Amino acid sequence: MPFIRTIENKDGKIGIWQLAETPEILLSRLALSEDETTQYSQLKAEKRQKEFLTTRILLSALKNGKQEICYTSLGKPYLPEEITNISISHSANYAVVFLSDKKIGIDIEQCDRNMNRVADRFLSQKEKALIEKLDNPQFARVLFWAAKEAIFKCTDAHGINFREQILIDTFVPGREGSFTATLQLTERNYKYLLYYFPLENNVLVYCVEQEI
Repeated sequence: MPFIRTIENKDGKIGIWQLAETPEILLSRLALSEDETTQYSQLKAEKRQKEFLTTRILLSALKNGKQEICYTSLGKPYLPEEITNISISHSANYAVVFLSDKKIGIDIEQCDRNMNRVADRFLSQKEKALIEKLDNPQFARVLFWAAKEAIFKCTDAHGINFREQILIDTFVPGREGSFTATLQLTERNYKYLLYYFPLENNVLVYCVEQEI
């Protein structure tokens, strides 16, 4: 069995699975429903097959039983007939699932991902100025992207402008830690507490919406 890890704290449960097994081995560990079988049959890329299967294996482990995943019209996952919120992410070699009764989001990214071509689309001028002063700007760009992705997954709003509406509060990233951010919408602002830590050549970030 590849590396599997469960993190449980006051904010919920996080399951982490390394994408090391073949789809055939993963499929032998899981009984798919008729709907899931149809969905799975439409996946042609091996990586997408592995993501589909590991996500559901993780969910079953976290819930101690079989549970299907549904998606909203915006493509966001939810658990039918459940008050538990779910957030999902994948990198090249990991799948992660986050369950909580709070408003949450999660993202995992490879630390060597090239962010140069998209940096201007998701970083504010203040964030870019901060990152340029840091010893490891590459890690900071990936971390900020993952943070904004996690917040995007947390909100029910759509059409979010990452650069102008999701703003990271000033801090100096370390190897792991926490920080805060704000989502600015027309009707109100939302505050988030975010946590991050390394996972081999990846950084995992999750956010929890705060009451203000």
